[in-house]
Amino acid sequence: MDRDLIKGLIEELLGCEGMLLVIDSGGAVSEMHAPPEVATEFDGRWATIEAGEWHVHLDLDRVQGAQFVENSNHGHESMMPKLYYLRLSGAEEVTLLRFYFPNPWLDDDERPTEFQPERLREFEGFCERYVGRGGVVFVERTADGDVYRDEAVKVGGGL
Repeated sequence: MDRDLIKGLIEELLGCEGMLLVIDSGGAVSEMHAPPEVATEFDGRWATIEAGEWHVHLDLDRVQGAQFVENSNHGHESMMPKLYYLRLSGAEEVTLLRFYFPNPWLDDDERPTEFQPERLREFEGFCERYVGRGGVVFVERTADGDVYRDEAVKVGGGL
């Protein structure tokens, strides 16, 4: 994928309030809330995301895909029907890094609440700006499988 597209996407994502970064190695998962001040540095093929007590190094040359995901098959459906995130993937569809948007079914303390459509608008805006650019796609993930689209779609918020 184009490095400049990935860099711009990462910087814009980190400007969003309430973003959660997740690294999943298959054997361990790390979840980091992005504070209001996050520093990004790009040096050749490497991106460094630094936020106080934690930092992430991402090899931009390993990023081969970017998917905006609306996931209704995630194991927490009774608490929050869907999750919304950007997934950066590498070779063989390996997940490198996910950026979770604030969930419209959780309050500021991450407790279940009624659907809050304003929390979905940021995800929708990103989809409108990025899906279809440079290989960025939208994925609807369900129990019946994944549906990929290369154009922005109106995501389904309420039940």
